Amino acid sequence: MHLSNQLTFFLKTPGFSEFVGRFGYIGIVVWFLTLDQFTPIPEEVSLLTVGYLSAHRIFNPFIAGVFCLVGFLIVDTIYFFLSKKGSSWIKKKTEESSSTMQQYKKKLNENMPVTIIVLCFIPRMRMFAPILAGSMKLPFRKFLLFDSLALSAFTAIYIVVGFVFNKSLQRIISETKGLETVVFFAAVLIVAVIIVASIRKRKNRRSKKVSL
Repeated sequence: MHLSNQLTFFLKTPGFSEFVGRFGYIGIVVWFLTLDQFTPIPEEVSLLTVGYLSAHRIFNPFIAGVFCLVGFLIVDTIYFFLSKKGSSWIKKKTEESSSTMQQYKKKLNENMPVTIIVLCFIPRMRMFAPILAGSMKLPFRKFLLFDSLALSAFTAIYIVVGFVFNKSLQRIISETKGLETVVFFAAVLIVAVIIVASIRKRKNRRSKKVSL
């Protein structure tokens, strides 16, 4: 097997791409319901990968986007009602971010649509929207409406970026026979590292404020 093909195979084997490759569109929903909740892979990276796979005609981007949205909404609905019932698991999951949650709790009460959209586009902060809305016992239908709109924009943007980025790579390095896949996943890895680093930096800032 050619070296570039070996690298391509290696990069495609673990994680999201292999999972959805085996289970298709249903795999997208299952991923966001299960493994996405317990792995460090940011949702943004998963959506970029959906766009990339769509560019390779493994998925229809519109159908894949709908399944991504369904997965997100199911997860948010679960978080909403668990938080509303005072789940100890939810409290444990968010106890390190209590100060941040208090800030957004006030904003959510004052302007729900804007706050939900803002939280949706902050890496690893999206889950705070349904948790806060549930704990505040806000109307579920109202929350679901704004959450659906925010998630639709969030999903569409990242899938389109993944799709367009892949097409650009194909035009630029079409003569490399497969290296666009390597470059794409390298870029996705860089994005993931930046997102994780920003999350850790934000946590360190919160811990310093608490200590003061």
